[in-house]
Amino acid sequence: MTAPGYPAPKISLRHIGKEFTVRPTKENPQGSRLTALQDISLEVAAGEFLTLVGPSGSGKTTLLDILAGLTKPDNGQVLVDGKEVTGPGRDRAVVFQQYALFPWRTAAANVSFGLEGATGLDGRKLSRSQRAEKAREYLQLVGLAGFEERFPHELSGGMKQRVAIARSLAYEPDILLMDEPFAALDAQTREQLQDELLRIWRSTGKTIIFITHGIDEAVYLGQRVAVLSSRPGRLKQLVDIDLGDRDGDVDLRSGAAFVEHRHRVWSLLHEEVLRAQEAGHAKIQPDGSAPDETWDATPQTTHGKAA
Repeated sequence: MTAPGYPAPKISLRHIGKEFTVRPTKENPQGSRLTALQDISLEVAAGEFLTLVGPSGSGKTTLLDILAGLTKPDNGQVLVDGKEVTGPGRDRAVVFQQYALFPWRTAAANVSFGLEGATGLDGRKLSRSQRAEKAREYLQLVGLAGFEERFPHELSGGMKQRVAIARSLAYEPDILLMDEPFAALDAQTREQLQDELLRIWRSTGKTIIFITHGIDEAVYLGQRVAVLSSRPGRLKQLVDIDLGDRDGDVDLRSGAAFVEHRHRVWSLLHEEVLRAQEAGHAKIQPDGSAPDETWDATPQTTHGKAA
């Protein structure tokens, strides 16, 4: 369903499903298939800011990977502007929780890295000076003017994440996919970057999908909050958020509207978190193992946490 008042969807998820293979163990010698996502359908409008919350194991990151084209769904399809996503594309940028900056490159050089091979309006590759100019432009946009020549070890955690955001914005994608980008930051820095992100969103008009474990963060940032169920992850409910103009000058978090929205999302999520806790919290590891999984002998089922 499309957000009220928005035009045709920018992003359409149609009946997305994803499973993983858990490698054999002594307890489960035959291995098993684990369902991470099940029948997720969702539409996101151009220019919308959608936040996504769910308990551990609900498949939030898996869903973002599918949107980015880094993982293919087993069922369903993702459409961007009506075209099916079959892999990564320059129309979508991903900001991860880890900064993933090159330590030997300055802030400006980290931002310009994503522009190597990019072309301008004339179809020609951007020159070094053009890439440097764009890097300065986007570092200024994220509030890092004057820090262009600093190396990552000379920057705070919040500054590093700003560089990562600038790098993702520099090649001007339509869609920004963000996987808990502020989770490792202290509370003050996190709130500051939330306001910065809202300012950037307003000034650029990007379509943003933002994953978070924080209910407050989801409500403060999102025009809508998508709540996922415990594993297998399904779209439990979409919550419309109306907080007025979020310009950072008013403490919206203490207002009645914020408290009401937060309670609604908390109520939807609380039951799913309890279910996830009862099922366990094992993650599927890169080698295919799920160390803390418990198994029923017959039939073969799993209870644990999806990637």
